[in-house]
Amino acid sequence: MKVLSKHDFNDFIDALISDETYHTHGVKSKGEKFVFGPLESHQDLRLDYDTTILPPKKYFLPQYETLIECPLSSPFEIKAEHHEKPIIIIGVHPYDIIAINQMDAYYFNEDISKSYLERRKNTIIIGSDIINTHDKAFFGSMNTAHVDTGYDLFITDLGDKVAIEIGSDRGQHLMQKAARVREATDVETQKVKALRLAAQGKAKRGMKIEPNQWYSLLDQNYESNVWKQQSEKCLACNTCTLVCPTCFCYDVNDEIDLKGNSKRVRTWDGCMLRQFTEVAGGEVFREDIKERYRHRFFRKGKYLPDRLGFTACVGCGRCSIQCIPDIADPVKVMNLVFDASESFVEDLETKPKSIPVETVEVNEEDAKPLHHPMPATITNIKKLTEREKLYEIELDSGDALHHMPGQFVEVSIMGAGEAPISIASPPKKKRFDLVIRNVGEVTNKIHAMKKGDTIGIRGPFGNGFNEEELKGHDLLFIAAGLGLPPLRSLIAHVLDKEHRKDYGKITILCGCRQPCEVLFDNEIKTWNSIEDVNILRTVDKCPDGECWEGDTGLITKLIPKAKFNPKQTMCMIIGPPVVYPFCIQILLDLGVPENHILVSLERRMKCGVGKCGHCQINNLYVCKDGPVFNYHDIKDLPEAFA
Repeated sequence: MKVLSKHDFNDFIDALISDETYHTHGVKSKGEKFVFGPLESHQDLRLDYDTTILPPKKYFLPQYETLIECPLSSPFEIKAEHHEKPIIIIGVHPYDIIAINQMDAYYFNEDISKSYLERRKNTIIIGSDIINTHDKAFFGSMNTAHVDTGYDLFITDLGDKVAIEIGSDRGQHLMQKAARVREATDVETQKVKALRLAAQGKAKRGMKIEPNQWYSLLDQNYESNVWKQQSEKCLACNTCTLVCPTCFCYDVNDEIDLKGNSKRVRTWDGCMLRQFTEVAGGEVFREDIKERYRHRFFRKGKYLPDRLGFTACVGCGRCSIQCIPDIADPVKVMNLVFDASESFVEDLETKPKSIPVETVEVNEEDAKPLHHPMPATITNIKKLTEREKLYEIELDSGDALHHMPGQFVEVSIMGAGEAPISIASPPKKKRFDLVIRNVGEVTNKIHAMKKGDTIGIRGPFGNGFNEEELKGHDLLFIAAGLGLPPLRSLIAHVLDKEHRKDYGKITILCGCRQPCEVLFDNEIKTWNSIEDVNILRTVDKCPDGECWEGDTGLITKLIPKAKFNPKQTMCMIIGPPVVYPFCIQILLDLGVPENHILVSLERRMKCGVGKCGHCQINNLYVCKDGPVFNYHDIKDLPEAFA
């Protein structure tokens, strides 16, 4: 530990500010509150602050970030990213450093964002000990009042002097700008420790359980009345997630300027907003405010611990400071749930961690621009119905897509946005098929395109059907509504002469609303002519004057008519969310084992890599862990079939 006089420390800060090699930011006052922002002199720096309005996450995940910029006339002439000068952030409290470490664990956990990694590398963090504590802070209860890693320098204001700990080579390099640096005495070191102990003690706030008990408490109280009682006061303003240092969700949208240039921008988003889970067809998967309110706390105390092993709350108190109806305070909510609970709360020493997350090291070669699409050409278009068209696509690189049946891609139209579309053709072909229904802005633009036009493709994404696990079984396909196109990828694969011997009897059940919406009619007739293939079809209703040879009624009525061995058959279901519970129950009643039922779930899959948060169902990300799931693995997840 080093020590500087306050005068020399002020000169050190001014030297950093005047060095044009860096942008120097720090905590400064804004009226009666505090913010991170550019410093003009050491007099701007306020190390005596309690907490800032926004956390320093804004430096690594900006509130508004341009991901792609290009002219609409040349949508894939993507301009190179502009690299900013390194930035120094002075005065980051320990709990915010821990939150940054948690954000690293989140964004460096597979599919590493190149832009995020570059910002982290480009940022020098100078942490500071807590002098004043906001009355809403509870970092003392969360064990986040002190850190040993995650900073380049760490400073402690001791009044007429400042203690400094060096945490990295970059920090050591910065210290060359400081004059008259000396080693700390034992007394000074003791005073630093005392200051930290005092700060921790002031930020306890009477939480009745330890942070490593949150997981057990939440796990046993999903249906607690507290969620309804508290959420009834919620304004659904989403402020709590925006000011939270451990809420990392985002949205991506396209903008067009008057000169015909397009930008794809990333902005902060949050799970408390109704439209957060809304899909193109208009369905909202967390319609009730109670569901959104509960999800916020479960994400912090159970879902992220399940995935990454830490409680995603650092006790800064920002959410409760900003919440008008006073329902966002984790201390208050956890105490209410604990008081109402009839269950014994366990201590979990290993999951989640209640101590600071280790600083994450990554391989820079693994980082990539996550939202940059590959150019691809529409090689053929076929109209299927009034709302659906079949598009044959080839990547301009000449490479195959290398997808699995059941996976999806993000189809990109610059100026409009992206849409997740299931792949409708078997693997191992250079070109691939997409069936696209005209239901939104992006798909409307695609429906206006012609053969030879260029689109963008990201993917393939997600978990598809495991062909090896299906081998040796009879197969039952249940395709309701627009469920046939993604199943077509697997059906065509197993019916191919090269693979047919690997599978037993095949039964295909197809259902849609009326005959004019039937997809792949000629292909279905061809499939039906193959030995050991049985196809049953139904429509919800057949208008007068239309010709229809199949059944009439819901697809569920076809399942008992299909003759299959329930113990020998693997069942695949894809369709609107409403059909899953009914189809699954019928299959179970017929004796199909739970682990023989596979489903493909729909959610708002925005990023495709499990980062944006929109597709989350409990602790799973549909875009990454799905969309294909084994029913046995998700049957107990409350949000899976809600």
